[in-house]
Amino acid sequence: MEKLQFDNKNFVLYAPDSLKHVFKDLENNIKESLELYKKLFDVSDFRKVEIHYFDNKESFRNYVYELRGEKESLPKYAVGTGADGMIIAYIDPSIKEGTPIFRKRKCLAAHELFHIMYHELIIFKTRQEYFTWFDEGCAQFFSGEKDYELNEGFSEWFNKVKSETKVIPELNNLTHGDSFKNDEYNGYDLSLLAIKNLYDRLGFEGIRRMILNSSSILRNGERIIDESFLF
Repeated sequence: MEKLQFDNKNFVLYAPDSLKHVFKDLENNIKESLELYKKLFDVSDFRKVEIHYFDNKESFRNYVYELRGEKESLPKYAVGTGADGMIIAYIDPSIKEGTPIFRKRKCLAAHELFHIMYHELIIFKTRQEYFTWFDEGCAQFFSGEKDYELNEGFSEWFNKVKSETKVIPELNNLTHGDSFKNDEYNGYDLSLLAIKNLYDRLGFEGIRRMILNSSSILRNGERIIDESFLF
């Protein structure tokens, strides 16, 4: 059952006690992510954000659909979303600390916060063209959820992504759903690899500038995976 876990000037968390091992450091961690994103989006402040965690997947999906007034928009694999500007997620309460899935779930709120801020501060305000791969790649990269894969575990992860990619898709054309993740490729992995490649070449300031330049995102999206697989 959801209940108030913390409430401060930037965030409020509603979650069941069964997920305490997942969110025990969230108040500090999400604050650090907020400060990073404010630099990335060049803003001094952002509105307060509600976070809702569920330990039951059906309850999570029903809550999102009730907000949206429909029952079709969530992909089958979805466990988190930014519906109505809130961070809403399902987390399996049985996940064990120290496992890859546990590390990912600890960063889930930071992942969704990137999406929310990117849409509100960039896409809606500046009317930049939206590319799913760039949004998803940055959310994974800057949330810290894949720090192990991008650092000490990079060689193993890179080889896995390369071997599992049967077809290199047109990155700029990808949207959520079966066209983003399927048996031929994983759009999440490819998007993350693309952002790592760009960050290694351009650094933080380069990515920050690219966020405001959709034509640059478009150009890089046309060739970035082929270039990344050359290494």
